[in-house]
Amino acid sequence: MFSPDLRYTKFTDCSSCNEYRKQIFKYRSYPKGIMLPQERCLQNTLYFLLKGSVQVNSDEHPNTIFSAGQFILQPIGSRVEFKILEATECILYLFERPINVCGARFLKGETLAEQAPTAPIVMDMCPPMKNFVEGLRMYLTDDLLCSGFLQAKCTKLVYLLNCYYTLKDLAAFYAPIYRYSKSFRYFVMQNYMKAKDVEAFAQMGGYSTPTFRRLFKETFGEPAYQWMLKKKCEDIQIDLTTTELSISEICYKFGFESLSNFSHFCRTNFGKSPRSIRM
Repeated sequence: MFSPDLRYTKFTDCSSCNEYRKQIFKYRSYPKGIMLPQERCLQNTLYFLLKGSVQVNSDEHPNTIFSAGQFILQPIGSRVEFKILEATECILYLFERPINVCGARFLKGETLAEQAPTAPIVMDMCPPMKNFVEGLRMYLTDDLLCSGFLQAKCTKLVYLLNCYYTLKDLAAFYAPIYRYSKSFRYFVMQNYMKAKDVEAFAQMGGYSTPTFRRLFKETFGEPAYQWMLKKKCEDIQIDLTTTELSISEICYKFGFESLSNFSHFCRTNFGKSPRSIRM
């Protein structure tokens, strides 16, 4: 048996693998008094609070306080800000859509979620869920970031939700996703990286280009091309400064035909080469 004081050794270094650092789960910690300014969720996100107390302000959770042992959901596209009331540790789970691990139950829950009234939902972690999330903290702080491993943990999380929470509670909890999924904003947030230009984006959604431009301006408050360019710049800067993707990988991820084209884009929009941005 292992001694409880024995420091475990991780013998695998996955940092050179293409499956490393896939953003499925994240560990975050914040000191008391920090304000995390409002930002838009780029994916559906579950926030599991392991320690501390947080005040969240969003359309789904207006001025709502949740504490250690609880979790909330923010849907893709929602704007949310956090005030850290007590020193906090949390695990984030990011996903595009709920996973179906039980066909009949999933379909029934989906119907209930679409009909559920709008209300702030703060869930308590049952003991199996708390043990699971505590384990995730250990894996994430130990840099165990293989996407295959984390995807297995993702499936386990969904099973725990299905097994230890009532269908009625889950339907109310997931309701913001189903309401939001019918919106134009949801379509944009799910697909903006796939579109080469405004015309192609409109075609993806079955809109005429003039209708798409009008809906976009009404929804986001700025022209589609300007918003798409800004988002592209933001996402490129994030990849260059916070990930270990190579410059070539980032170049082709964002649809540039060559490194020279990518370098020209960066110099035009940032005033720097990709390598200078990364430094």
